[in-house]
Amino acid sequence: MRNLNDPDFRRSFAERQRLPPDAIPTHLPALNALMGGDGSQVGLGRGWYVTLAGLSGSGKSITAINFVVAALQAGESVAYCSLEMSAEAIASRYYAVASAVPVRELERGNFSEGVWKMAAKGVEGLPGLWMPSEISSNWTDLVDFIRAAVEEKGVGLVVLDYLQLCSLSNSGDESAVFKAIAEITSDLQAYSSNVGVTSLVLSQFNRQTSSEFRVRPRMSGLWGSAMIEQASDCVLLLSHHAYERDDNAGVARTWIQLEKNRWGKVGDVPILNSYRDLSQRCAMPDEIDEWPKP
Repeated sequence: MRNLNDPDFRRSFAERQRLPPDAIPTHLPALNALMGGDGSQVGLGRGWYVTLAGLSGSGKSITAINFVVAALQAGESVAYCSLEMSAEAIASRYYAVASAVPVRELERGNFSEGVWKMAAKGVEGLPGLWMPSEISSNWTDLVDFIRAAVEEKGVGLVVLDYLQLCSLSNSGDESAVFKAIAEITSDLQAYSSNVGVTSLVLSQFNRQTSSEFRVRPRMSGLWGSAMIEQASDCVLLLSHHAYERDDNAGVARTWIQLEKNRWGKVGDVPILNSYRDLSQRCAMPDEIDEWPKP
């Protein structure tokens, strides 16, 4: 129990607030600029729980890896819990983004020694990017991994890819799944806040939102539980209704919707996805006319 009127609390509060910002920057300056509170227009605040949602195949994992690379380049160790992809599958994508090399030439059957040399050099000296030794959807296994990563490896950012694949039991009943999603969300949000680690949690949309390709997605379309929306400090949605692919240039133009921001303004961030190296960047002011309307 803490007394906010206690002189010692007031003293420690003032000392903390006088410190410079201590947030985890993202790769998107326009998104960073919307972050208030402990985000301080720098990035994601310590202890925040952030939800990133999108359709299957819409680029959630690639977007998350871009967040990961930005965190690593800022000196943060990262824990990445993928419940569907192996460490090797994540690695090819990560090395491509971090080193700006063609992802195709890091894949089996197309592996290039020259590109690999550039990729290895590009990640040299970065902090640890930790993944579980084996894929498991069991929440107890994931909790053990996250605790070890945070408490033993000093991880500052945890990525969970993705929420709806987690399980508390073997029950396939829909109500049990919804209950599990709510409990897992609540547990991870509380842990993040208490230990000061930032969590980026990927989520699917429900069936209705997934079928409405031309409709702007909303938070109400998150699959599983209202707890996801309620617990999140920020909710980011990948725009499937405003997505244009340019195969000649090997890019796609779309938006990240900041639909909830507990610490600042909401807004739409125009992003350019590269299919060559899977990198992601904000649109430049003189490019914005080329983007589909959000």
